[in-house]
Amino acid sequence: MVVLFHSSPEELLSTTTERMVDMFGHVITQKALLKIIDKSGPDLHVIRCRSEYLGEVLCALTLIGTEHLAVVLDISGTLRSLRTRAMVKKMSLRLP
Repeated sequence: MVVLFHSSPEELLSTTTERMVDMFGHVITQKALLKIIDKSGPDLHVIRCRSEYLGEVLCALTLIGTEHLAVVLDISGTLRSLRTRAMVKKMSLRLP
């Protein structure tokens, strides 16, 4: 999934992991296998997770908090289509 997040990929991963641990526990968080696999532009990050835990990851990203804002732009199984669709969506939203 492509996430719009105005900070470093490490901060996105740690914030998402912390929120998942708070909501679902350590076991579910470890089973989800969260990983940053790509960075498309200064604020677009590609996160990989196991498909059976996609709902939990999306919930954690939605409820990250007010000091950070994470917006999921697209979800796909292939990296190539994910990149192209995310760039088109970012341009159509006119985000900085």
